[in-house]
Amino acid sequence: MYKTLSGNELIIQGGLEAGFSLYTGYPGSPLADYFNILYARKNEFEKNGIRVVIGNSEANAAAMASGAKQAGRDVCVAMKSMGLHVASDALSVGNFANPGEVKIDEKTGEKTYPGVVIVVGDDPWSQSTSTPADSRYLFKHLHMSFLEPSNPKELKDWMKVALEISKKSSVYQGVLLNTFIAEGGGRVALEKTKPIDKELITLDTDSFDLQKNVMVPPNSLVGDKNMINERFPMVEKALEEMALDQTFGKVDAKVGVVSAGVIFESLKEVLESNDLLNEVKLLKVASSFPLVKSSINGFCKNLDYLIVVEEKRDFLENEIKATLSSSLDEKTLKIFGKKFPDNEEGFPAFGGLNNEI
Repeated sequence: MYKTLSGNELIIQGGLEAGFSLYTGYPGSPLADYFNILYARKNEFEKNGIRVVIGNSEANAAAMASGAKQAGRDVCVAMKSMGLHVASDALSVGNFANPGEVKIDEKTGEKTYPGVVIVVGDDPWSQSTSTPADSRYLFKHLHMSFLEPSNPKELKDWMKVALEISKKSSVYQGVLLNTFIAEGGGRVALEKTKPIDKELITLDTDSFDLQKNVMVPPNSLVGDKNMINERFPMVEKALEEMALDQTFGKVDAKVGVVSAGVIFESLKEVLESNDLLNEVKLLKVASSFPLVKSSINGFCKNLDYLIVVEEKRDFLENEIKATLSSSLDEKTLKIFGKKFPDNEEGFPAFGGLNNEI
């Protein structure tokens, strides 16, 4: 069945198809309507074993997510860009503490964990937010990967993908969108809602592994080492196996263009309307952090020019440069982004982008 949904509705529909037991967060544009939608369906959700709670703050919601993960349940938390700042302490503690027990599939031996997905709405043009925060930097600081859907179908479908990544790695996973996709929307095919385990869980605090779950020295150092050496590499492996990046255009072109998120659709439209997609190679990146190295290296091989199109600051551009520096001679590739060669001004680092720019 097909249905036209707003961006906020797509988040919830994607969550229902993924199978979250708890929806929480704190309201703020562009994700304010997320909670209105949840509240209208609260009784329906509770009958199906799903809890809906608006936190007293983003930090409270993030702490709630950690507790639900400890109970073995999957959680969706939503907030605006500035809310990610408020929640960052609780997100960092929960992410590094790694609560929740591992489950091992008897047939395959695959390990899975309770998952946490953090949905954040950025507002590049500062239409309804106090400051035009670039949440990509804070996600990276918190050791959280994030997906950047470019269209309504991806927004819905990648809620499930984000949860899968979190469950494979036990690392909190982000989904980052901007005002246009959150308050916009589109027609998508609906899939079946995943049933939720309705059984109530009683946590036995005496059984908690305090060394693992309480982030105080020296436990914090152990958690950091585990994140760097074991858990985050599982995120990188999952992203590579899922192969979410997409390539368009002329395969053997010497000019490559790369982008991510909603602005990709505007970029692709500009290239197509000017008959340029047959002249260049175009890459849509699903995750700016971490980049799938094989995808970036393969795309950039044999290019003479690389154009990076992104809203706000040069996050994606710098991640690409860091990736290329370990495998290619960057000097042979001229990169155009926030600065063009010879230090000329490039795409603006303030506000968003549009077709005219």
